[in-house]
Amino acid sequence: MFFVDDSNIWIEAQKFAAKGNSRVSKLIDGDRDPRLRIDIGRLIDRLRGDRNQGASHLYGSRPPPNDLVWKAFERFRFETKIYDRANGKEKEVDNSMATDLSTQATRLATRAEFGLIYEQQRANTTFVVITGDRDMLPPVKRVLECEIAVELWAWESGISREYLKLANRHSLLSVNFLDGIFDDISFTAFQSSRKSEQVDGGQAIVICDLPDLSEVDVDIDGEDEAKGKDRSRSNKKLMSVIGEHLLQIGRLFFISTSQTGLELFIEFPTVKDMDDIIRQVRELGAPELLSSMTVLSWAEHWGRLKKDSPSVVKTTVGHINKFTLLMNNPEELSTSVGAEEGQEPTQRTGNPWRSIAEVQGQQQGQVKEPNDQPWETKSRRGAAKTHMREARKEQRCPSHLRCAKARDCGYSHTEEERNLFRDHPNQDFRFWKTKKCRTPYCRRGKRCRFAHTQEEAWCLRCLVEGHSIEECRYKGERS
Repeated sequence: MFFVDDSNIWIEAQKFAAKGNSRVSKLIDGDRDPRLRIDIGRLIDRLRGDRNQGASHLYGSRPPPNDLVWKAFERFRFETKIYDRANGKEKEVDNSMATDLSTQATRLATRAEFGLIYEQQRANTTFVVITGDRDMLPPVKRVLECEIAVELWAWESGISREYLKLANRHSLLSVNFLDGIFDDISFTAFQSSRKSEQVDGGQAIVICDLPDLSEVDVDIDGEDEAKGKDRSRSNKKLMSVIGEHLLQIGRLFFISTSQTGLELFIEFPTVKDMDDIIRQVRELGAPELLSSMTVLSWAEHWGRLKKDSPSVVKTTVGHINKFTLLMNNPEELSTSVGAEEGQEPTQRTGNPWRSIAEVQGQQQGQVKEPNDQPWETKSRRGAAKTHMREARKEQRCPSHLRCAKARDCGYSHTEEERNLFRDHPNQDFRFWKTKKCRTPYCRRGKRCRFAHTQEEAWCLRCLVEGHSIEECRYKGERS
């Protein structure tokens, strides 16, 4: 059975792609790459392996009507459960997934009590859960209580460490990172999905002198078939080849085709120095299949055609980004809203922050003399903040001995912890006993900052005692 948290897998995948990896360079323009796509077929095949696929569920917020992601999951026999957003936030998604996990597990466990066949069914069932959200921890624990195996998949950057702790205590739970199969399940969509038919010339370069690749076999990510003989198919192959080549410069860009189909426009929405981009692209050189291509600036391209350079042009598709502002001068909004045709905008004068008393006094001919007294500084700390600080002193520090603040921590610590903080004033206790002691016959015992036994060792990955990071079962999961 599959249970997929769509938002978790999608957002964390974009963050992982932006950090850079073996296939793409680190993205300079942000911490998320909006071009990242998940190949649903490859994802399901990789996670399913040679097992039979049981009931499968996908959870998320309501997408636009043309969202192909949901249709792709439906093709692989997924029941999609979509919920409307409220004030821009997801609602009901986590609760729906948690309910289905608990319900399915309880049903299997109840049936297993009344027959050997159902008991065997429970033993052969594995819940494949794709999420890293800690909100799913209680239902996952419920599934384990029903003696059903759970295979959890998540991005390492987006998983709660509580799952790793739970996996160390429960043999039926295995935690796997999607980072390790990133290259197999993902691809980059160089053509934006936003609807616009224009390219901003101030943010674009032009690729000309392109060959016809309709007869060349080129893998197009996200396409079921890469062969064809028409110009449209050739342009898709060109986008794929050029896009993969330009990923090396680490900038966000989108590709579109001119109306003639003879040029490609490459738009860099966040770049301020387009001359530097042209230089970088030219220094990269041409891909192996496109040795004849020419890189031109916007002005060079239109000068070559002996035409005036337009600020924007239309393209052959209506699904590329449009990055121009709604207005050139945002300040126009405050002076023109509500003005009738031919009416001059009202000019504001004077201090807009005067009090009502000052305005009334000015209307009556009374002007209030300025106060020559110096400003009086008052503390904004209220009783509630003081109360919270005092209450925190009575609460146990959640980091226990591995507290980054040590003696400066506002929470409560045991006497033994306070003594260690005092005796090791320069120690970063987040790394306390994370490595083995190399001193023969060490006499410091528990006061030594290195681990003497397996029970003392602290794992920085799982954040649990009992083993070091060198012996962690998840050591090889990082991509």
